[in-house]
Amino acid sequence: MAAIMKISPQGQIRIPKHIMQSLGILQGDFVEICIENDQIILKPRKLIDPSQGWYWTKEWQKVESDVDNEIKDGQLSPKFQTAEEGTKWLKK
Repeated sequence: MAAIMKISPQGQIRIPKHIMQSLGILQGDFVEICIENDQIILKPRKLIDPSQGWYWTKEWQKVESDVDNEIKDGQLSPKFQTAEEGTKWLKK
């Protein structure tokens, strides 16, 4: 997939929508710019460690918010001295 783009007076280019969609990048995302063999290479980059990406999903952030609210409302278990005590409390 290729496209020809004009460089603006500020040195900017516009990445066509179909290319952004095919790469899964959105407005505001970051790209890394490299020079390889006299060519400019743009690589999409996320500023979080990919192994930690799950934490930033909407689903996980909702769970985090729910837990924060439970803690704020005092919905906590008592402290346990052993795993057996904890297991017994959970089974109630």
